[in-house]
Amino acid sequence: MSVPPPAWGRVLAACALLFTFGLAGAGPAAATVPGKGAAGYCPDATGVTVVVDFQDLGGEPLIRCAPGPQENGVTAMQNAGLDLVGAGKYGLALICRIEGRPADQSCTGLPPESASWSFWTAADGGRWESSQVGVQGWKPPAGSFEGWSFAHNKAFADYPPPRTAPVRKANAPAAPSEPTASSDGGFPWGLVIGIAVIVVIAAAGIVTGLRRRRGADRS
Repeated sequence: MSVPPPAWGRVLAACALLFTFGLAGAGPAAATVPGKGAAGYCPDATGVTVVVDFQDLGGEPLIRCAPGPQENGVTAMQNAGLDLVGAGKYGLALICRIEGRPADQSCTGLPPESASWSFWTAADGGRWESSQVGVQGWKPPAGSFEGWSFAHNKAFADYPPPRTAPVRKANAPAAPSEPTASSDGGFPWGLVIGIAVIVVIAAAGIVTGLRRRRGADRS
């Protein structure tokens, strides 16, 4: 006895949807600039730790390490792997967007005072200080911190510093990756097997339902 095509269609469509979402979930999280810097605090006093606090733009503060000596504040951000957009003719001397935010600014001219990034510096274990020089004029000492904090609907004198203290900490160990067979090339066989099991169970349920319906019709 065969299962009617419409029933099989529903089963296969559901499995295809599950497969699509399963593969999407297995993919890597979105990164900043590939191949630049490292996530978390610099592990020693030879690099510059960059902290980005999005404030009311939402999301957790971003902490990245620019390893080794840095020429200025911009190179520290770039070497930490941050995606930057400068403000019009000023270029990266005036930062307009960090990691694509705020997304609603055109960056063709000066950002408004009420929606701007503020620049902060600190020694390890010290306190955030509003930088008295531009980001391209700051020469970050080895082991120091560079901070960026978004100010929304605030006057310049009230710009908030980053909420993450400039204290170098040990980074959390990376989560262990899922074990995979060396010969499978990273293909998600567990997901495929799981879908196959779902197909079998769904098909068995449909067949059983049809048999019961036929038995009821005969009686």
